[in-house]
Amino acid sequence: MRSRWGTTLALGGAILLAAGAATAGTGAVAWAAPETAAAGPAVSLETGRYTGAQSVTLTAAPGAEIRYTLDGTMPTRASTAYSGPIRIERSANLTAIAFTPTTASAPTIRGYLIKTAEQPLAQFAVMSDIHLSSDSPALVKKWEGYFDTLKRIAPHPDAIVSNGDQINDNNHDTAADHRFPRAMLEQNLARTGMTDTDVLVTFGNHDDYVDRMAAQYPKDWFPQLDGKGYYETKLGGFPAFVVNTESWTSAQATWLYGRLSTLSKDPATQGQPIFVFGHRPIPNTVWDGAQTSNPGLKTNLDDFPQVVFFSGHSHLNITDERSIHQDTFTSVNEGSMSYEEIDSMYQAFGAGLAKEHTIPTAQSVLVEVYGDRVEVDRINYAADAGRTYDDAGKWGFQQNPPFRSTGTLAGPTWVIGRGATPAEIKSKFVYTKANRNASAPSWGAEQPTVRQTATGPVLRLPQAADDQFVNDYSLALKDVAAGTTVNLVGANDRLAADYVFTPRPAALDIPLAVRGGGKTNQPVTPSPLVAGREYEATLVAYDSYRNASAPRTFRFVAGALDRAALDAAIPKAQELIGTASRVLGDETPAQAADFGFAIADPAAARDRISQLTAQIDAAGAPEGANAAAREAAGPATQDEVDAAAAQIVEGTSALRQLVATVDRAPLTAALDAAKPVVARAKDDTRAVADRLRAAQRSAAGVSDRLNVPQPGIDAAAHELDAAVEAYRAAGTPTPKPTPKPTEQPTPKPTTGPSTPPSTGTGTGSGTDEGDGLAKTGAESLLPAAGAALALAAAGGGLLLRRRRNA
Repeated sequence: MRSRWGTTLALGGAILLAAGAATAGTGAVAWAAPETAAAGPAVSLETGRYTGAQSVTLTAAPGAEIRYTLDGTMPTRASTAYSGPIRIERSANLTAIAFTPTTASAPTIRGYLIKTAEQPLAQFAVMSDIHLSSDSPALVKKWEGYFDTLKRIAPHPDAIVSNGDQINDNNHDTAADHRFPRAMLEQNLARTGMTDTDVLVTFGNHDDYVDRMAAQYPKDWFPQLDGKGYYETKLGGFPAFVVNTESWTSAQATWLYGRLSTLSKDPATQGQPIFVFGHRPIPNTVWDGAQTSNPGLKTNLDDFPQVVFFSGHSHLNITDERSIHQDTFTSVNEGSMSYEEIDSMYQAFGAGLAKEHTIPTAQSVLVEVYGDRVEVDRINYAADAGRTYDDAGKWGFQQNPPFRSTGTLAGPTWVIGRGATPAEIKSKFVYTKANRNASAPSWGAEQPTVRQTATGPVLRLPQAADDQFVNDYSLALKDVAAGTTVNLVGANDRLAADYVFTPRPAALDIPLAVRGGGKTNQPVTPSPLVAGREYEATLVAYDSYRNASAPRTFRFVAGALDRAALDAAIPKAQELIGTASRVLGDETPAQAADFGFAIADPAAARDRISQLTAQIDAAGAPEGANAAAREAAGPATQDEVDAAAAQIVEGTSALRQLVATVDRAPLTAALDAAKPVVARAKDDTRAVADRLRAAQRSAAGVSDRLNVPQPGIDAAAHELDAAVEAYRAAGTPTPKPTPKPTEQPTPKPTTGPSTPPSTGTGTGSGTDEGDGLAKTGAESLLPAAGAALALAAAGGGLLLRRRRNA
């Protein structure tokens, strides 16, 4: 009965597999990947903010090869190989994976902010939508991790701004919940030593009412004017304003416009950046106006290019370059510290697709003011791959902190130029519609495939490349024979590229089935693909500015399995099994090449051969079977095929480690050199001649015997060479006196030729007459073996055992 379970782990475009062990003696084989991947490479430099170029060292387990990237993408086997310390000269995400021939570790990722020696004039963090209405242990642990990360990046910021939606209130009756974000901030500021850091909060749509919220915080956190939710302050000496976007009134507009006009005209402040914080974004700015409101606020700010306006509310991620906008002033979306959003598109939820816009990531920005510029760094606090809903449609995300991605960079630094006047400042705007990215994604060499899994067909899509990132894909399917369109998703629907995750996946596994109605909490509707039918798929990649790649079209047969790797692994395994079995004497006849190997641990080798043989049999590779028969007898899904191939490759590698290569050339040379000397010593009765003959017989026996370790071979050759030299040094023996001739009896006639005794030349003299098999192990030791054989046995660990019956 065929196994119908098993998984693979797709990381970095490579199928990363770990094999389960075959059950010895039963032939049962488990094809499955591990539930958790091995730990990633160790790294010498932690995430943080650094001055000048840095050197980073990576280490992994012996035998593993480290591959790495510096662009935030998942490394593959084609990525740069680590060969020594990596020099980090500019801000980057370093991601590294340790590969073996068939497995890969979990990724190790670190974010490095590389700055010059110039010290910022002001530094502050801006967060939004922290949504804390609980002090559960999981939330406490998560926020402790977030502050530990912030401390590595900015140990003593001038301020932390929480830009609205401190709590989850939707009914304007839970103001008491503000005690949770207040306690979180107070405790973590004290714990990390940020006692001199100011806290500023703004009013958001989830914060109950202004007066109720204000009652929950220290006065200097929310010093609102007349209970209206807006106020003026300073950040590191630079003017800053908090506005109430939930109630934009003429009184607030007049106050803000008047203050901005005064600052803009004053020579002391007209060249300074002015920071304005409001919960909701402004129309026609970030993300092309998505989830925006308060056009009156935009009118207020249009006359002041030195304004940098920060907003949250939308939860729209800051990895997307649409999160910064410059026209008449600068707008920055600072993301969310609870969860992020993307454009609404299909995401994979288990075995089916569902249309969803939320992503389980947390992000915010760090702002630094310099004499000629303002730098805005985008920070991930949680960007591990995942979903906001589980496969059953239950809301839940960012489990089990700390996260691998905490402290990584969500994108390159945004640089806002400063000038002496408002006009000069505006002339330095670069994040404008006119400068929008126009480069389209492009396809790489690796082709997409459709894999048959236990839950249905899955599109494995190597991601297209882009100068920023690929946002999404369109997919069209056609039944080739019928010429009809297969309705999986709508023509205008898109498949998420998961670009917000860090590291960004190098390949996507997209199930070709949809959950009922495209809803996360609905069962999966069976795939519309029919097994055995040929389909044509057409893919187009898009960036966030809708620049489109050329179409990529390929064909596949639904349900077909790709056994190329498996069928290539099996013959290599069988060849090694044959060699090892002959070296052990378990198979005959021996081949000449078998004398070039030795196995020190026969029991371990026989166990490995048994396991590997069972795996090959279970993989559907009986002797002489055709391809259809092999597929019918073997693994039922592509995951199982790949796992079986990995098991056989790993098993072959493990067996190969037990089969050592030996060099018999010195022994052969010693035997050849000894031949004429032994011939001269034929009638010599001295002890030195006896030693020579014993060493020659011993060396010949070793030469004719299988499975002799290298020390035994070397010892026999050394003893023979030493015996030859000793004989030569002893000189020619003194001839005996010639006896007087006596009358010899006439010899009796013989009935056939006589057979001379074996001289042990190493060309067959170590085998018994009538025995066509090369001897293996200690049972073929010649009785006449002398000191050389004893030395060989002691030095090389000759295996004293009886040959197993074939």
